[in-house]
Amino acid sequence: MKKLLLMILPAFICAGSLFAQTSTVSGVWERGKTKAVKMFKIVEGGNLSEVATSALGEDGSFRMTFTPEQEGYFVLGTSSSVFQNRYTFYMKPGDPLNVRILPESYELIGKENTAENKEMVRWHDFIFPLEDKAVYFMGKHSTYVDFFPLLEEKLDKLGSYKVKKTKNKVFDTTFADFRKYDLLFNAVQFIYTVRSAHPQKEDFIDYYRQIDIPAIARTTSILNYPGGLRLFVNAYMLKAMVSDSSSAGEKRKNPVSAMLKEDVGMISNDTIKGEIALMFSGMSKTQVGLEQYKKEYGSFLITDSQKERWQRIEDNFRESMEKKEIINLTFPNAEGNDISLSDFRGKVVYIDIWATWCGPCKKEMPAMKALEAEYKDNKDIVFMGISVDASKNIQKWKDFVIKEQLPGVQLFAGDMAGPALSKPYKITGIPRFMLVGKDGSLLYMDAPRPSSSEIRAVLNDALKK
Repeated sequence: MKKLLLMILPAFICAGSLFAQTSTVSGVWERGKTKAVKMFKIVEGGNLSEVATSALGEDGSFRMTFTPEQEGYFVLGTSSSVFQNRYTFYMKPGDPLNVRILPESYELIGKENTAENKEMVRWHDFIFPLEDKAVYFMGKHSTYVDFFPLLEEKLDKLGSYKVKKTKNKVFDTTFADFRKYDLLFNAVQFIYTVRSAHPQKEDFIDYYRQIDIPAIARTTSILNYPGGLRLFVNAYMLKAMVSDSSSAGEKRKNPVSAMLKEDVGMISNDTIKGEIALMFSGMSKTQVGLEQYKKEYGSFLITDSQKERWQRIEDNFRESMEKKEIINLTFPNAEGNDISLSDFRGKVVYIDIWATWCGPCKKEMPAMKALEAEYKDNKDIVFMGISVDASKNIQKWKDFVIKEQLPGVQLFAGDMAGPALSKPYKITGIPRFMLVGKDGSLLYMDAPRPSSSEIRAVLNDALKK
């Protein structure tokens, strides 16, 4: 019997130990209308991955549990994709978190919160005036005129800001980096949000010119900050903008090339390079373009995780290409004759969906004309424009086509644009370009623009089939 008890007892101890690793997050949400609150862990590149969720009670209360795989920074909020309505906390396995989300900020409640999160809230209280203007800016009419002096004031006070050491050496070390990135985030975020007035190069305070990109890029610590990789890229581009570099404009056009190939000594950490390569792979709208991108930047993918994520990107492209659907559209031309896509079966059709009132559409027209001129001797390709101007503006469309000398097949969707184009093909903005294969199947619902670097490779690939 004693032997049996000895065998059972360790099992209970083990089970109790595992149970203690579960962390409980509870509190009250007093800000706006939301149905649920979520807890996120920080994964590759500083992206957020949901680990727990709780519906709100009628009084705004919430409660959820999760098991942190390891100690580190976690985010409480309503969405992984927006910066508003979310806050960062430090959690160890078994740590409780009790918090009240106020209309404008948050506070810890109860007596169970950890020393680490008490330091987190102290820092947040310090940085809040900047966050309030940088993140929660709607309706506050803040511009650089009032933000820059506030930022300088906070920078002056950093020297006297007293950090209280906890008994957690890991937290104390990483928290120093966290504060640095949190300050940088608010400074950068302010510039990248819509304002009634934006600073010119000479208006920026020295903080922006002194952003030390090489120092940040020596380690992967910024990837442990929520949205860390995007913050790094935005900071890099902002530093280029406020510097005296004449190549700042070119860097904005092709940031991945600038960071990985031109500014060779700027980023020394290979993992960050790989994350940048993955991040900008989204610029490739087609499998052909993705293959081109891989040839140019695939060598920067070094970790197993980066290679696995790249493989998923390739698989998704491959699956989308296999799900082809036959497409047919019919709209009138300037003479009032109905023209159908099926009339061009056996040819590749590159479609431009546009409107006379659309500025970005007009910007693409010179590139479209140049592209069309390159393929004018190829009888296997047709360039088609479909206007989504309102039916009452049909004469305006006709005049525009003549004035701009738009070549190719020009059709007018008018009021049928919604049911015939926008709804079935999920078009929420223009210009939108679509590519139809020789067999009448939709190759790309969202094809590259005429001005893109991959469009010629995409058209040539379609012409081979």
